[in-house]
Amino acid sequence: MKIIARHKWVLGATITESYDEKKEDYRGVSYRRFTAAIRGYQNWKIWEGYLRDGIVKEVIQMVAWIRDEIDKGNKEIFKRKGYFIK
Repeated sequence: MKIIARHKWVLGATITESYDEKKEDYRGVSYRRFTAAIRGYQNWKIWEGYLRDGIVKEVIQMVAWIRDEIDKGNKEIFKRKGYFIK
């Protein structure tokens, strides 16, 4: 995976967008991964897969939700494993 951008779409978070050219499908749709650093906590796995319509909006909403849960003091959010968007 090659990092192609670091986005500041959500206050208090940096979303890293990575690209895997080896997994591009037959239509030329690229394979992406979105991870985030939220409120200083790194390596939140948000989504990975073939790029599709609306995924950026979903990523932004999920990162904002995780940030809000951290701000509320919800420690359960740190126990979640895997990607948040399936």
